[in-house]
Amino acid sequence: MIALPEEYLNLNAERVLKKFTDLFKDRYGMECISALHHNHAETNYHIHLIFSERKELPEPEVKIATRNMFYDENGKHRRTKKEILDENGEMRKGCYIIPKGEPYSGNYFSSKNDFFKKKAFVRELKGVYTDLINEEIYDEKRKLKVFSHDGIYLATKKIGKNNPMEEVIRSNNDAVNKWNFYASQAAADMSEEHVKVVKRQLITEPVKASIAEGYKPEMYRHIVKVATKTLNRLVKEWYRLPREDCLEAKSDMFARMIDYCMERVLKKNEREMER
Repeated sequence: MIALPEEYLNLNAERVLKKFTDLFKDRYGMECISALHHNHAETNYHIHLIFSERKELPEPEVKIATRNMFYDENGKHRRTKKEILDENGEMRKGCYIIPKGEPYSGNYFSSKNDFFKKKAFVRELKGVYTDLINEEIYDEKRKLKVFSHDGIYLATKKIGKNNPMEEVIRSNNDAVNKWNFYASQAAADMSEEHVKVVKRQLITEPVKASIAEGYKPEMYRHIVKVATKTLNRLVKEWYRLPREDCLEAKSDMFARMIDYCMERVLKKNEREMER
């Protein structure tokens, strides 16, 4: 499914579909079809693109029976005719025989292309279609960007209909949005490299450790909240440094600053919980 921005409502739907479908077919050499939809509230203009993971063979691969082949009522191949006969020696209903010299199996398509199951395919296609979408967006501020997991931001999670985890996901998304807001400000105050170090040390690594210990959906929100508070305190400490100091993101001093701010945030949280 390919979400389209508002600008596409004013474009010819048939031309849009052809453009997006032809790009996929030309790039990957696979057959595909697409349809353009709008939801009832007209807030979600999008394309459904369905593609084949197999290619049609130039010539079908047909297998010829080298001897009579026997199949039972379930279509299962049996070695001897006796296995498909009833107690009277008659062939049971639903059983059948393919005579020697007749085709018994045909393959018209290649094996599935494993590339379409890999994350690399998804990443590549996101970039390709983002660039294609931006061709029709002339306001530079509205052009789309591919989300980078290596950047300073965190991704929110979509909440589907009747999702039993809706409240947990919503709370997690709120925490993520706060991190993204303050991460953007912190990057302007310090640098993106500094924020990436904080994100890796206080979010990425703790989340991996938490997952290894077992599924605890509330832990993600807690980790992100603590990281956000630590980041905000870190910015305050940053402005207390002498401006002539050129602080590297990977320096020991910066690592100590993170540890110090983290410790202060955790102690403050403990005092608030005691109250």
